[in-house]
Amino acid sequence: MNMTRALCDFLASMDIARIGEDNLQDIRYKLLDWLGCCVAAQGREAQKRAAALALRQGGNPMSSAVGLPERLGSHEAAFYNGMMSHLLEYDDTNKIAITHPGAPVIAAALAAAEAEQASFADFACGVASGYEAMIRLGGAVNPDHYERWHTTGTCGTFAAAAAAGRILNLSGEEMERAFGIAATMASGLVGVFGTEAKLVTVGNAARNGLIAAELARLGYTAPEDAFAGEKGYARAANAKEDLSFMVPQPGDALLLEDAYYKMHASCGHTHSALDALQALMADEGVTEAQVESAEAEVYRTAEKLCASLATENEIKAKFSLPYCIACMLRFGQVTLAEFTPELLRDESLLSLASRVTVKENPAFTAAYPSLRTERVILHLKDGRALSRQIDLPVGRPPHAFIEKKFFALSGMSVSPLVSETLMKAVLSLKLTDTLEDLGTLIRRL
Repeated sequence: MNMTRALCDFLASMDIARIGEDNLQDIRYKLLDWLGCCVAAQGREAQKRAAALALRQGGNPMSSAVGLPERLGSHEAAFYNGMMSHLLEYDDTNKIAITHPGAPVIAAALAAAEAEQASFADFACGVASGYEAMIRLGGAVNPDHYERWHTTGTCGTFAAAAAAGRILNLSGEEMERAFGIAATMASGLVGVFGTEAKLVTVGNAARNGLIAAELARLGYTAPEDAFAGEKGYARAANAKEDLSFMVPQPGDALLLEDAYYKMHASCGHTHSALDALQALMADEGVTEAQVESAEAEVYRTAEKLCASLATENEIKAKFSLPYCIACMLRFGQVTLAEFTPELLRDESLLSLASRVTVKENPAFTAAYPSLRTERVILHLKDGRALSRQIDLPVGRPPHAFIEKKFFALSGMSVSPLVSETLMKAVLSLKLTDTLEDLGTLIRRL
């Protein structure tokens, strides 16, 4: 069975009827959340350096880059927007695929839709196809693949190809060729976590996926079953043996519905513990002053990536569960405001974080990645111990939360009036609208 082709036939046939009204509205909110992350990144040093490169490269002006005044070539726009949407580590995630689907998918889809003057309906079909590809491929290869490979960069390249390919109206055969081209362009290492190179894997996925789809449309040849075949990408990149999850079955819901919004501005592997602690504090009325020490029991991947107390910079702190737990205990939240240089050096906050220990629970590791179970135990000064366990991060908040998050993010860079205009432009998109007006708005920031 050619599993790559089976998936590509499904992706190429994505239509509005299959997406449905609820998912269509969710795509608008996913676009809003993605855009908020890009807007909030403006003015950061990493953004300035990426902008300088993008403006120097330029290209045929076809697609918009958030905050840059002129259109860029679609490849440059996809690369830049992909990096910006992931810069703050606040973009949406998926538990099964262990990935951030929106960052490369929406970056590629927006660049392709503008370049093609496609409708929002086509854009939405591209986004739905991209999320489907990302989650199915990531779910098929993980957790083995994630030992060394950054799924957002690797499977994200195929996902971006799926998103752009659907907007370019590729057939199933052409989509399979796009995947064959993507297979020789997809990369990203877990080893770059904690550095700005992690952003490059995301931008690279968006750009390379778009290029793969365009080359397939031009007739470039590629091997069949390039993802799942004997000499395919999955086997080359440390995937587990059974890849059957990558093939949709009749009656399956779109996996777009399984992506969740980030409710904390830290690595997704910290979120179950933070949800557990936040609920425990609310239910028991616990305050920092009552806490002598804290423990977090987590699955092995979370322990490997997030157990250390590391606050040398914002990126490392977002991967530090002891620091994030200390922030939750002190402030009742883990937002971007908790990662300022001043707080990263705050001696009393770091002292609190030093009293947090993180260890693996083998039972939680066995259930991963289908579950992301984590338990927080608070040892109080009066001798009591309180605990709370969460199997999955909340991740599906009401629309009001997503809007509030967008305003908090965009408000870091633009006025409330501009934020309101951007949100209205995204949430009012009709099926027949193009993305041209939205592109104009994001260039004027």
